[in-house]
Amino acid sequence: MNAAAVGKVYAGLSFTVEPDRVAAFRAVFEGSEGVPATFPTAAEFRVIPDIVADPEVGIDFSRVLHGSQEYEFARPLREGETLAIRSTIDSIRSLGRNAFLVLVTELMEPGGAVVCTARSTLIERAEA
Repeated sequence: MNAAAVGKVYAGLSFTVEPDRVAAFRAVFEGSEGVPATFPTAAEFRVIPDIVADPEVGIDFSRVLHGSQEYEFARPLREGETLAIRSTIDSIRSLGRNAFLVLVTELMEPGGAVVCTARSTLIERAEA
């Protein structure tokens, strides 16, 4: 991966908290109400293809493992709302022959207030 891509921002996508998708998440996790805390991952999946396809980043997704996931909420997500997505490559570092990319994704209300910040670490394993 190319460490020069640190700070790159991917914005302009929208994400609707669709009731059917929320219900499917709840069914998997046996929840009964509300939007599950892990649901923002679905928003991250809207931007990850752009990052994988970005030649400036240079990630080989066939060798990627999911390293960690964190969420910080200003308030719970609401079914039916549409939020803007802004993802930033927070860091890229190497450890041994592996590379670690930290992606910070913010879900924002139309006025710009951040509702949720998701932080994912993707690990690109070294070639065998």
